[in-house]
Amino acid sequence: MRKFDLIVVGAGISSGSLIYNLLKLGFKGSILVLDRGDKIASGPTAFSAGGFRNLWTTDINQKLCSYSIGLLKNFAQEMGVGCAYQGSGYLFTYYQKAWDKIPAAFEQWNANAVNFEVLKPHEIENKIPGLLCGIDHMDPEIVEALEFEPIVGGIFGKDCGSFDPSQAAVGYFERALNDYPNPPVIELNTEVISVSIVNGVATGVTLKTAEGVEESVTAGIVALCTGPWINQILKRSGMGQEDLTPVIAQKRMMFITEFPGFPNVDSRWKDIPLTIIDQGIYFKYESGNLMIGKARKNEPDNFDTTFEQDYYINEVNLPMQERIPSASSCKLKSGWGGLYDTNVLDHNAIVGWHDNYKNLLLQVGYSGHGAMESPAVGLCLAELILFGAYRTIDCSPLRWSRFREGKLVKETIVI
Repeated sequence: MRKFDLIVVGAGISSGSLIYNLLKLGFKGSILVLDRGDKIASGPTAFSAGGFRNLWTTDINQKLCSYSIGLLKNFAQEMGVGCAYQGSGYLFTYYQKAWDKIPAAFEQWNANAVNFEVLKPHEIENKIPGLLCGIDHMDPEIVEALEFEPIVGGIFGKDCGSFDPSQAAVGYFERALNDYPNPPVIELNTEVISVSIVNGVATGVTLKTAEGVEESVTAGIVALCTGPWINQILKRSGMGQEDLTPVIAQKRMMFITEFPGFPNVDSRWKDIPLTIIDQGIYFKYESGNLMIGKARKNEPDNFDTTFEQDYYINEVNLPMQERIPSASSCKLKSGWGGLYDTNVLDHNAIVGWHDNYKNLLLQVGYSGHGAMESPAVGLCLAELILFGAYRTIDCSPLRWSRFREGKLVKETIVI
């Protein structure tokens, strides 16, 4: 029977950051990485929009993201490979009722050194070509049907932007494989059936290869970086409802289109921030195209990733062209469906030890902000494993036991 000091389930950016930081901090043990995909970052990491921001309503998200932003900004210099870092900013726009609540966040943002700017409607229009903050240009019936209101203000995150999580994940694994005397063993096309539990201790996993061969492998620590599949694995491991996480799988689709005004495109589009407008529509520059997304309300808990072209036409482009009339020319070029591992209780990650099972580490439930937080969280969890405590950022507010303790950390700015 094979034995490793650490088994990591999942080969995305979260596990890549964890493994790289463990080795960088001096971990001398053996590591096995298992993933059901056929390459590094073939799961949710590959389908992420790739935005990063520190505009949040919880201290822990602000701190983790601000730290991650610094790591991403210097990623190419430290890692020797790029991650397509773009410091173009984040722009949230607001109707009056929501805007009235925004000043309450200023003190917290300032305390956590969040670099932000308050924008007036004309300043928002200057950042996004063709966007109109008012509603006088809209048909009154459409205004009523789609519940449009004037945009009265915006918050611009100056240190925010976007990157390629897949490139970052590959970078982490490349450095882990090439720079240390104990590189991880990576086995793809391999599904983890269950975690082995003996007397309340995680002692390894049972896996199945693409050829259908099952094998039990022992380990000192099992780290689950499994995204929306977390509860499936826990259930197959014989765990009861009290041991599970409040994580569900939710489909999120991204759409790649031509720019508004095509073919006479305003050159300023390549410099736009990631922008959130009416009904939660968000968009950003993406390699010579526009990337657009919008979360469907009450998306069911399932693993369906079917791409729906009609959703873009009816639910995304229709309202978008009311706010940006030239968006009527945003011809759909491609797109995809991916999965969020949504924590339905407080929309925050679950990281650290599982209190009911010794040596079982969790890094799941990011609810859409895993790519941007993983650079920092991977470091913090590496510290927890090696030193027994967090050193860089205290991630204990995100512990699994908070649900049992009734100490939720509710995040409200979720897209």
